[in-house]
Amino acid sequence: MKITRHAAPDMRQALRAVRDQLGPDAVILASRRTSTGVEVTAAIDFESDGHAPEQPAAHAAPPQAIEPPVAVATPPEVQSAGARMAPPEAPPAPDVASPPALPSTTMESELKTLRRMLETQLARLAWSDLVKRAPIHTEMLRELTEVGLATDLAAEVVSALPAGAELILARRLAIATVAQKLLVTGDRWLQEGGRIALVGPTGVGKTTVLAKLAVRWALLHGTRDLALISADSLRIGAHEQMQSLGQLLGAPVHVLEDCAELPQLLGRLAQRRLVLIDTAGSSQRDTQLGARLTALASAGCGLETALVLAASTQAGAVGEAVARFAPAQPASCVLTKVDEAASLGGTLSVLARARLPISYVSEGQRVPEDLRPARALELVSSAVQLAQTSGAVADEDLLKRRFGGVAHAIA
Repeated sequence: MKITRHAAPDMRQALRAVRDQLGPDAVILASRRTSTGVEVTAAIDFESDGHAPEQPAAHAAPPQAIEPPVAVATPPEVQSAGARMAPPEAPPAPDVASPPALPSTTMESELKTLRRMLETQLARLAWSDLVKRAPIHTEMLRELTEVGLATDLAAEVVSALPAGAELILARRLAIATVAQKLLVTGDRWLQEGGRIALVGPTGVGKTTVLAKLAVRWALLHGTRDLALISADSLRIGAHEQMQSLGQLLGAPVHVLEDCAELPQLLGRLAQRRLVLIDTAGSSQRDTQLGARLTALASAGCGLETALVLAASTQAGAVGEAVARFAPAQPASCVLTKVDEAASLGGTLSVLARARLPISYVSEGQRVPEDLRPARALELVSSAVQLAQTSGAVADEDLLKRRFGGVAHAIA
């Protein structure tokens, strides 16, 4: 293990010196304040440093004394036969005990545990230094964490804040920055029409969204240019539910049992300005899901797929749904059950990272009232208000674990 000491005016410069000399795998053993700044003791083990300790040379065995050969008399009868006596066999060499094998697995486990402990200590020191240097930045990290924003996105937003900004200005700038990272489409479906297939996991509200869109279109444009397609052959009563909606609106409903027939059907509906397609809800772990989504995406005829996501779902499940339904090549998404969500920051983080535009937001079961075009600033403001209403709190330990490792890059 290689141990070094580094003195610097502040912790940030000391950590940079450690990283420059020992590399990113160095760990902090101790730190203390000095009259000129701080002193940090760091170390790196031989595996991380790329050097191995020299192994002691094996002890050479002492040379054996060589005795002169002893003449052995050959019996006359053997000599007459022309045979030779074999020399006597040498006695077996004594067993040399091999050194015991080192418990490498145990040692590696202990080193990893020690490294994690030291990294945790380093993160705490870095976070404490950030709190002293940039209290406004750390307060914004706290607030964005309480909103539910992902760690990387929160760090990126706070890093863009000006150094001398006051808290009120920093808060406004942070909200505006998050809103800029969200993509929205506007109310283009109800204004321009299109051929939209709603896809998504089971129970997210695809049929309800379709009904709201259909009624809104009928109120704005009538039903002459509207057509509905029911492609949900798995859910019991799905076709009948769509037939009832069509009868209520006076719009034609087409039942589709096989998505392979969709291109031909869309060709017959070329004169309709808005065609809404209700698909079967699928489990994210369905082995046949990818093939069905790929077939849907290749239907052509100007078909656009929209991923329906429930905002009340945990951020991890939302991220998994975005990944699993990627073969459908969704051009946008619809957020449902926003009124049931306990937090919105995680969902917004997933959509911002995926660069998936949001088309509409559904906040209830009323048809067609509880549907509005998505607006980025409204969504971020709703996420902040929801965090305040629910009393979300990010404690100091959570902030140290999340941002201690990247504190040097934030401010």
